[in-house]
Amino acid sequence: MKKISKKSKHAQAWGMDLIVASVIFTVGLVAFYLYALNRPGEAEETIDSLFYDGNVVASSVLSEGYPQDWNSGSVVMLGILNENRINETKLERFNNFAKSDYTKTKTIFNIRANYYFFLNETMLINSQPVEGIGSPPITYENLIKITRFTIYKEKPTSAYFYVWK
Repeated sequence: MKKISKKSKHAQAWGMDLIVASVIFTVGLVAFYLYALNRPGEAEETIDSLFYDGNVVASSVLSEGYPQDWNSGSVVMLGILNENRINETKLERFNNFAKSDYTKTKTIFNIRANYYFFLNETMLINSQPVEGIGSPPITYENLIKITRFTIYKEKPTSAYFYVWK
């Protein structure tokens, strides 16, 4: 009968450790590359989604809305313009509606992102200055800004829309 020395038993254990370590390292390396390759696509989808939502909100708000003389009970599409100018009555309705039921405004816009609308002019609603309409961005992951031009109080004005998740 052959005698197995202690040296050969240790070598076998070390060889098995090396194989297990190599497999774990390879699996980790493959997982890292798969994650790294898929990550940029997700970021691009998020930005595309935010731009889409932002354009939906901007186009809707800077329209006449539907029905033309909408209120919070009858609104199908939110819009604040009449004859391509901001209608102060509709602006006030939009502000009040967003304050009372912000989530419903997002449902009407058919978006998941948050939004905030403001002008480069101070908006006056019921003779009170209003900074913006919607939910101001305090914390966010991604934020985009969309700029459109309109007329407010007979002056050309920039309208800004922040959209974020």
